[in-house]
Amino acid sequence: MFWKRMASFFLAIVVGIGILPAFSAAHAEDMPYAIAVDLTNQIVTVYSTADGSVVRQMLCSTGLNDSTPEGTYTLPEKQRSSEREEWYYFYTFKCYAKYATRIYKGILFHSIPYSQQRESTISKSGLEEFGYPASHGCIRLRVEDAQFIAENCLAGTTVRIYSSNEPDEELRALLYESSYTNENGLSYDDFLGIPDDPDALGRFSTGPEVEDLQYRLRALGFYSDEITGTYRTSTINAVKQLQKALGVEETGYTTPELKEIIYSSDAPTAMNIDLTEGMSGPVVLELQENLQTLSLYDGDLDSIYDVDVIEAVNLFQQVYGYAVSSTVTTEVQQAIYYEAGKVEALFLGSEYTCERNTQSIQMAVVDSSVRVRIRERASTDSEALDKVTDGEQLLLLEKGDEWSKIQYGDTVGYMKNIFLQFTTSDTITLTFTEVGGDQVYTIGYTLEEYEAGAPFPAETFANYLANDGSLDDYEGISQYATVNTGSEGTLLNLRSTPSTSADVVTTLANGSELKVLLKSAEWSLVECDSGSGYLMNDYLEFWSGPDDLFGEETSVDAATVDEGFVGSVTAIVQGGDEGTSDVFDLDSDDAEKIGYLPDGTEVTVVEADDDWSLIDFQGNRGYMRNEDLQFVLTEDYI
Repeated sequence: MFWKRMASFFLAIVVGIGILPAFSAAHAEDMPYAIAVDLTNQIVTVYSTADGSVVRQMLCSTGLNDSTPEGTYTLPEKQRSSEREEWYYFYTFKCYAKYATRIYKGILFHSIPYSQQRESTISKSGLEEFGYPASHGCIRLRVEDAQFIAENCLAGTTVRIYSSNEPDEELRALLYESSYTNENGLSYDDFLGIPDDPDALGRFSTGPEVEDLQYRLRALGFYSDEITGTYRTSTINAVKQLQKALGVEETGYTTPELKEIIYSSDAPTAMNIDLTEGMSGPVVLELQENLQTLSLYDGDLDSIYDVDVIEAVNLFQQVYGYAVSSTVTTEVQQAIYYEAGKVEALFLGSEYTCERNTQSIQMAVVDSSVRVRIRERASTDSEALDKVTDGEQLLLLEKGDEWSKIQYGDTVGYMKNIFLQFTTSDTITLTFTEVGGDQVYTIGYTLEEYEAGAPFPAETFANYLANDGSLDDYEGISQYATVNTGSEGTLLNLRSTPSTSADVVTTLANGSELKVLLKSAEWSLVECDSGSGYLMNDYLEFWSGPDDLFGEETSVDAATVDEGFVGSVTAIVQGGDEGTSDVFDLDSDDAEKIGYLPDGTEVTVVEADDDWSLIDFQGNRGYMRNEDLQFVLTEDYI
């Protein structure tokens, strides 16, 4: 394996120093680093000359058609003033690159090229081809890797360029995700997933114990690769995902303590694998429970994905507008989990009924290996209104001999029949009604609503996931908490700030129900009849319910949020004279403006002080002035 040969690579560099006349061996040995470039795997490795350890390792793109010369070279002194600087211009190719370091003649280390001195002009083809030969001979790197070489690998540093002729796709895949650097204290073995503990399972571990682990990780929904009995990258990634779910360090190897958790009844589950008939395990049990919540499954909770579960999944697929299949994909699992969670949050343990309404609907399914245009008229000369891909389900409005009138969301147009498969399907709505109450929730749309332009829920959900939507946050649902002091006679102090030394606003009895406005790792900002304040999470049991459970929503000033307190609360952009408000990279008037948001945009405030708020909008963060935000809390709060 590539990483098992690291020491020999380093020794080969040192041996080469003594036999090449181009440079002084003593001078090269005085350098802190040596560099190896493996053309076969497109990997650059920087070693420490002190002990031969790997300091940095990164994916690269070398030259097409063997244009990167093999051999051992010494980094020369700068030939142009712009070498090793932020921007370097290639006169021959009329483009720029960052942090160019000369290796030999016209061969340099540098970043992926740019057409101009702006990050936004980076070569798209260079990005797409990264990790494969793509240059005219230079060695392309990520910007931070090119910068490391430019600033740390001095003139006189040895560079060995060679072909190992031993492909190592696992290491390439690992480095494609991120370069390795020891700057953050991570050892190279840790990066590779090789544990120090001889009793732990990690990279290179083999045998029945690893095979059993892979089966268990699959049953938990984390592992989707083949069962091989060999601990490789796919197993490491599955273990890292499980460790992330547990909130522990993501090492990728399995200690005896972690193994005990993995095989326990409390092991976390994931939705990272597709489920097919005959599969079993905790991930199937969770699916059965969610389908039961949606009143689609009333069979045994036996953790087996059998025909009864498939029938329930098929019903949900019809409700959501997915293609009906016996395989339940990761996205369908997520959609089922999301809807079941919302039903539970809305009805808060109350009994409810579920009514199914079925209507026949004419559909056209896109059948094409390329994207197909929806035309304004039944002609290829007419304007293209939208594009659709293979498998997209369209509402058939009128079928013609060569063209058919279809509807895609709120887009109505025409497509050629040769790109469509026609079918009759059932559209199903699920209406949940609280027994003895007035809470009602419906999943799916009627035929009339689809004809009026309603999108399939599957389309809406896919967009929600694409914008980093949380599977545990729901529109119209808020987070609440119940005080649990462990004793009926023990009261809990509501503090003015998140500190045990802060003033006491009021005391709360065991069992008190509160609305959670902000939640951080240790404290939560809550509201109750007596006002608002902070409580330690250790004394709270969290749950979800309708927004208006304790009162109507209204707006308050940002001063109600304690300075430096981290959590999340909703705010609406109220904008300035231009109908938009600026977003900055720092909470300062002289900070750089990184964008703007229009009036009415809903954002999440994750931290606030008297003047500024750190906001999150669809996964993007920045700072906004509080005067440009309208904070959404409840009227009892003020």
